[in-house]
Amino acid sequence: MWLTKEELQEMTDLQRPDAIRRWLTENGYAYEVSARGWPKVLRSLVESRLGGIRKEPKRPRLHLV
Repeated sequence: MWLTKEELQEMTDLQRPDAIRRWLTENGYAYEVSARGWPKVLRSLVESRLGGIRKEPKRPRLHLV
């Protein structure tokens, strides 16, 4: 559900949670902040923003008569 600390660090090339939060804000990513100050970013948000989620095309509904 959430990106790991390591994934956030890799994505931003930053180490400290305050610097990562600043980068996320500057780049328009929504996030929550944990009790320890780490940003919590939904994996699905990043995947959809970067084109990683493919939606299945809608199939036509055929009605037999």
